[in-house]
Amino acid sequence: MSVDTAPRSVRPLNAAWIGGVCAGLATQLGWPVLVLRMVFVILGAFNLVGIVSYLALWLVMPEQQERRSAPGLESHLRTGLRPRAAGTLSAVDVGLAVAFGLVGVGVLWLVQMAGWGPDTTYLLAGLLAGLGLGLIWRQADRVSAREVRSGTGWRRLVEPLLVHWTSLVGVLGGLVALSGSVAVLVVAQSAWTDIEQLLAGVGLAAAALALASLPWVLRVRRTLADARQDALLADARADMAAHLHDSVLQTLALIQRQASDPKKVTALARRQERELRQWLYGEAPASGSLVEALTEEMLDVETSHGVDVELVSVGDLELTPELTAVARAAREAMVNAAKHSGSDRIDLYVEVDDHLVAVYIRDRGIGFDLAVVEEDRMGVRGSIVERVKRAGGRAIIRTAPGEGTEVRLELPR
Repeated sequence: MSVDTAPRSVRPLNAAWIGGVCAGLATQLGWPVLVLRMVFVILGAFNLVGIVSYLALWLVMPEQQERRSAPGLESHLRTGLRPRAAGTLSAVDVGLAVAFGLVGVGVLWLVQMAGWGPDTTYLLAGLLAGLGLGLIWRQADRVSAREVRSGTGWRRLVEPLLVHWTSLVGVLGGLVALSGSVAVLVVAQSAWTDIEQLLAGVGLAAAALALASLPWVLRVRRTLADARQDALLADARADMAAHLHDSVLQTLALIQRQASDPKKVTALARRQERELRQWLYGEAPASGSLVEALTEEMLDVETSHGVDVELVSVGDLELTPELTAVARAAREAMVNAAKHSGSDRIDLYVEVDDHLVAVYIRDRGIGFDLAVVEEDRMGVRGSIVERVKRAGGRAIIRTAPGEGTEVRLELPR
């Protein structure tokens, strides 16, 4: 069974005369873009079929998204060291657009003279509606809030209007054209009563506003979807950073300290290889419950750092991805205690009830001042606090110089 892998049509705004529909279809079909533009112009002269088709495709086809470059290229784009693709029309494009417009006017005149077109009233209303929607939808493609980065109070409200004044003029012009289209249709119904004309005007105005707002609504939906995708990507990167800090960097530090013992170095490397394979390829963990997972982490910390860890558990629970994150955060807390507390004993306590899973890691070492911990300390922030937060729980750290440290990890059931 074959699978159609043809790419979805998109609208490249940097090659667009109006909305980029013809440029996108030309790329998709492999046709000359001028041919497609002429087809839409000619179809537009026949009962406005080309205009309606163009507007429908404008809604269906999403705009082409910029491909993300390497971090170095992205920074150069932001600082202006590498130019972006121009989105304005060249002199040749303007000349061709005027020529196509004249051709469209001529064909429309011939069609109307031959009696093949719609009534003049509906033709005028349709042209005004198409013009108004085109002006408004074009602004929806091009308006961005990225240029507005500062300002407070009234300046924060006024500055976007100043930055995007051309877009504001375009939207106002589109609304005027749509209002003219509604007025033409309502006035043409001279046989209707005043109430009927009023109701028709209100209904047509509501329909026109709904059509005008469609691209803005679609853009908001796409923006929210992109934001969710970016959040998932950020969480994945944070998980990767936490895992690298917890496993790879810790193992490399141990290898450096035990470089004179080839057997220990080999054992550490093999253990790290197994952990990486499990993490990268999703192999099933050996442990099936929270206590078993914490026991494995506890034994590993004891072997790697030469400390005694005392485990006490009240209740147990089948291991889930969220509980795995809690177990890994507990491991990082034990590693921090083994490396920095100065104590040779760590207490690990697990309590599971009907509503909450709580894991306590306690040492009686030198403690530290939590307020002076730097923001980039991945061991506390990324590998413990943020990791448990992403799993739906919270981490509470109680410590003070000379009073030891207690890390409490909580996860609601």
